[in-house]
Amino acid sequence: MEVNPNSNLDEELKIDAEIRNLWSESIHDRGQRKTFNKTKEFYDFIIVGAGTAGCVLARELIYNIPNINILVLEAGPPNTQVNDIMRSPCGFRSVYRTSETDWGYSTEDQKMPGTVDPTKEVINKGIPYARGKVIGGCSTVNAMIYIRGQKVDYDLWAAQGPEYKIWDYDHCLEAFKAIENNTRENPDEEFKNYHGFNGLLYVQDHLDEYDIVKDVAKVANNLGIPYNNDFNGVRQNGVGRYQHTMKDGKRFSFADGYLTDALKKVETYPPSKPFGVTPHGIGDDVGKYVAVNVKSFAHMLNILWDEEKKDENVAIGVKYFYNGEIHDALIAPKGEVIICGGAINSAQILMLSGIGPKNNLEEYNIKVRKELPVGHNLLDHPSCSVTAKVSVPNSTSTSQLHYWSNGFEVGIFHKGNIEGKIPSQEEFLDERPDIQSYANASVIDPSIAFNPSSKKIEILSLLSVLNLPLSVGHLELCNSNPFLHPKIFLNYYEKSEDLYRMMSALKLLREILKQPPLSTVWGVKEIGFNDEFGKWCSVNDMSDEDWEQYIRNKTYSSFHPCGTVKMAPESQGGCVNHRLQVYGTKNLRVIDASIFPTIPAGNLNAPTAMVAWKASRLIEEDYINKV
Repeated sequence: MEVNPNSNLDEELKIDAEIRNLWSESIHDRGQRKTFNKTKEFYDFIIVGAGTAGCVLARELIYNIPNINILVLEAGPPNTQVNDIMRSPCGFRSVYRTSETDWGYSTEDQKMPGTVDPTKEVINKGIPYARGKVIGGCSTVNAMIYIRGQKVDYDLWAAQGPEYKIWDYDHCLEAFKAIENNTRENPDEEFKNYHGFNGLLYVQDHLDEYDIVKDVAKVANNLGIPYNNDFNGVRQNGVGRYQHTMKDGKRFSFADGYLTDALKKVETYPPSKPFGVTPHGIGDDVGKYVAVNVKSFAHMLNILWDEEKKDENVAIGVKYFYNGEIHDALIAPKGEVIICGGAINSAQILMLSGIGPKNNLEEYNIKVRKELPVGHNLLDHPSCSVTAKVSVPNSTSTSQLHYWSNGFEVGIFHKGNIEGKIPSQEEFLDERPDIQSYANASVIDPSIAFNPSSKKIEILSLLSVLNLPLSVGHLELCNSNPFLHPKIFLNYYEKSEDLYRMMSALKLLREILKQPPLSTVWGVKEIGFNDEFGKWCSVNDMSDEDWEQYIRNKTYSSFHPCGTVKMAPESQGGCVNHRLQVYGTKNLRVIDASIFPTIPAGNLNAPTAMVAWKASRLIEEDYINKV
């Protein structure tokens, strides 16, 4: 990995920003790209994006296919210089909108008819949309919660046709177990059936639950929600402790586990040959240095195509911007270009390379190579919270309260009520829960958590996430400049059922906060939120119309975008096939959360890694069978 341990990361980030601005303001808009020197390199596989999927893929390919070399491109900085705060359980809060490890996206304002009163127009305000821009991607900056989703999620993927059988739950479980190194002490036999203990990703139970959070779980159980000691096991519904991607209480990313291991494979074959492989069509004398070459601060520009085979759309490499120069990286005859940029970047890269909706591409004079619904089917988990001020009885508890800001400890999974009412006992027991809630004692209001200047207040926050939304968004290009962000339209609550189910979840959380011992021992009071002027507002006795306004104003993303390069038959809106190959192209795959046909019911880090692990086996099969 090209990292100078003595370098100044702030200075590198400053230089990177200056180079990007130069491209955006001077070079791209004037069409003067040729003023930079161009260098060429040759690899067997080129992986664009060193996030969760890219890290897993690099490691699995380099160990399973002999005598290859791999280039991994990452637009962000190396994770070797990530600070200790980001490695701590609460550290994920420090990166949003305040760090160069975040892409800094924002979504668009959207007007739509109201849900409670369709005659009134409502506005979904644009929100910050954090995405990891660093080696390890979102696994380096997320909340570290390890959730796989539900069995039916993957069986739905497999139901798209006989060839999709490889994506059913039983096949996916094999991959989940292979990846995982679970450190639970004395696991029972049922737990062992669902978990792995020899993989490269460390997963552990939350080390401790603070008393107030334990009492949240007790209250939820008293209301009829059953305990669950493994959300990744036989069922997901219930209340219990989260599992986290941590080792010894600190973040353990896929860069820590998978990419680090990939970089250990450095033998040469044969040792007398130079680094690199011969390009397409130039003899059979291929000398290779078997290694993974990771470049940080390397911004992907577009895919390179074989212009002699225009009708076949044969990918032969990539063009990227690195250290002030444009580079062409080409692949060997049996090689592939693999896009692992995530739901936003992968879609943007394809569209900039001529694969996507015809109208959007032609609007910016991009040659259409293959018309596909890239950027459509944007799925995400909207989230909203109910917050209460906490008055603790003594200074010892107060000091503990400041220590509670240590990440999410307890989760609650249940079915939401489609009429917006508090869920019934039957809905608590439903084994296809669509609501995921987090209990988190903290010292900052999540409704203003993205404003670094906000005053800290002592609170108990219960956050609900809509895990199976019906509303679907999209993204589109706003320019042909690869350094400009696409427009992102989330379409939260476009389907009325989504809003009513969120309303149902928040009413349940309000009910939990009212119950003893939260209301007595812990002095939970003043359930509400801070408005845009910093005024505290109560959520007691609100009408459904009030709830709708509250939800639309206070909804944030869980930062789980997926689906924009959908895996499905092309006739059903698919962009990649069951082997994740882009329709109408050769030597090109997309492997990340963008290929999800539907969104899993839970955090997406684990499912993304699972997809990459399985995809590595598909690539290996195809590589062996290529002439």
